[in-house]
Amino acid sequence: MPSASPPDPELQAQAALTDAGDRIQAILDALCRQLDPFPSFLGMSTIQAVELEPALAGLPDRGCVVVTPDGAIAALDVTAIPGIVGVLEVDQVEEFKPLELEPEERLLYLMAAIRALAPEARRQSRTP
Repeated sequence: MPSASPPDPELQAQAALTDAGDRIQAILDALCRQLDPFPSFLGMSTIQAVELEPALAGLPDRGCVVVTPDGAIAALDVTAIPGIVGVLEVDQVEEFKPLELEPEERLLYLMAAIRALAPEARRQSRTP
């Protein structure tokens, strides 16, 4: 009978990272539900999202990465389009594009989201 090969340490580590990411995602989801109102993007009243900048160099450029009110980590694409002449010369279309992140990168963005939103949650909890 052949002996079983030992578990692949890289696969075990990837599974552990994925599990940790899922647990941190649950914390982020609860934090996002707690925020009312959810912060606006760069002071724009039309977009509820917070830009994320993980504190680690060497990450691939993913454009403007944000966390949305439902806890999703996404790329935000804002496109200017012609508006109604005389009323609103320029309008915008916002699109949140889901990101496919490796487990290590996902953890960095999840932690950046929690660090960005936790102060707002503390502030809101103190406001009567």
